[in-house]
Amino acid sequence: MATVIGSSVPMPAILLIGLEVSAMDKRSFQNETTFQVTMHLARTMLAAKLITEKEYRNFEQAMIRQYQPFSGDLYT
Repeated sequence: MATVIGSSVPMPAILLIGLEVSAMDKRSFQNETTFQVTMHLARTMLAAKLITEKEYRNFEQAMIRQYQPFSGDLYT
C-alpha cells in the first residue's frame, strides 16, 4: 500500500507574499480618470477623421505628461 504525502487543505495557487499592491490615492484616480476620458474623446475624433494620426499621437503624449496616468505607459 502506497503512502500519500500531501495535504487536502485548500491553498491558494499563487502566494501573495511580496506583491506590492496598493490602493490608488484620490489625486491619482482623478488623473487616471481624466486621462482615460480625454483619450476616449480623442480616439472618437480620430475615428471621425477630425484629427490626424500625428495630431492624436502628439496630443496623447501631451496628456501623458500632464496627467501622468498609471495606464499611460501601458498604451504607449
